[in-house]
Parts: sequence; C-alpha cells; structure tokens
Amino acid sequence: MRGIINSTYGCAGQRCMALPVVCVQESIADEFVALFKKLAMELKLGPAYVAGSQLGPVISAGQKESIEKAIQRGVDEGATLVLDGRGVKVPGYEDGYFVGPTILDHVKPGSYVGEEEIFGPVTSIKRVKDFEEGLAIMNANRFANGSCIYTTSGRHAREFAKRTDGGMVGINVGIPVPFSIFPFSGHKQSFFGDLHTLGKDGVAFFTETKSVTSVWFSEEDAKKAVST
Repeated sequence: MRGIINSTYGCAGQRCMALPVVCVQESIADEFVALFKKLAMELKLGPAYVAGSQLGPVISAGQKESIEKAIQRGVDEGATLVLDGRGVKVPGYEDGYFVGPTILDHVKPGSYVGEEEIFGPVTSIKRVKDFEEGLAIMNANRFANGSCIYTTSGRHAREFAKRTDGGMVGINVGIPVPFSIFPFSGHKQSFFGDLHTLGKDGVAFFTETKSVTSVWFSEEDAKKAVST
C-alpha cells in the first residue's frame, strides 16, 4: 500500500510515471479505500527543503487551479470524493501552491479524471470485478506510458506483463523505470517518434549508419567492360 501511496503522491503527482488511476477488485475495494485514505492523510505537506516534508507544492498557480478544476469535474461526473485536497494551508507557507492528497472513488470508465493526465496528487479509483475487467479498462486508455500490478499471484503477474499495453511494466513496483541500459518504452499516445530513449534505441538515435557496397576484380576482369 505504501508503494502505491509513494507512486501516486511522490513529486506531488507531477511526473510522467505517476500513478493516477488504480483499478481495485471490488471484493477488497472498501478495505483498500479506507487504508489508502488513512495513509494519505498521514502525509506531511511542506516544501522539499524542509525536513520531513512528504508532499510538496505543485509547479504554479495555474497548475493548482487546473488540478482543483479536475477534482470538481470528477465529482460532477459522479465520483465519490473520499479525500479532498483543495484549500489546504501549510503553516508558514500559506501562499504556496499546495494541493493535498485527493482520492476519488467509484470513477467510471470514460470520465475525465479516469482518462486524462491531471499531473497532481489526485488518485482515481476504478472498481472492477476481476483481473480481466481491470486489464481491459487499463488497455482501453489512449495513453500507455506505464502500468503496474500489485499481486501475490505469479500467473496474474505473467499475464499482466504479457498483455498490458503499458510500455513500462511494474510487478509490485509502482514507478517501473529501469536502469538506463533499458529503453524508456512508452506506447500509444505516450510516445512520439520512431525510437524510444535510452537502451538500444537511444544508441541508435545517436548512431550514423553507412551502407557499403563493394566488389573486387581480378586483373583479367578489369580488362573487361563493367556493367553498373
């Protein structure tokens, strides 16, 4: 659970590999949401240069406004607001661009908060009946930068790794960014161009290739006419 908390609220959700949407099996959803809320509320807000801070401000006033509008849009579209991070004030930094951890439950497929990249400390929870429904919902999204699964089942882990559309895949790893010898492999609309960064693709990008065509003649052949 703490891995999911860190993946969601680390960097205030302002990183491309943040974990903004969680698909939770219905049978454990109530318990999951209750614990998730408890741990999220324990996070200490403050500037990164203050010891003990766990959730810093967002990048600008404009981004703060955008995040708060997204939260309200999620509510307007029928999501349950479990934890509201709007309007928080950090003592000594009252004018800072802080948004507290926010949890939206019962987010429906197709809703704004469940499909778009908000880039803020907002978690959208989609309840699913089983693994297959969860995977289908994830793969229906037009973005596919990364995806992860938390499980104790080896079979589900293998099936997820094989069938997810996400290019960066985590098995019990919330931010699945590998060492630079491997490619940073976003897919779908999380990718632009024809090569990924890092890994072999990164080397290929900076490599100038040559094609050399050659033929060798004997002295006798050199006396003959040569056809191109």
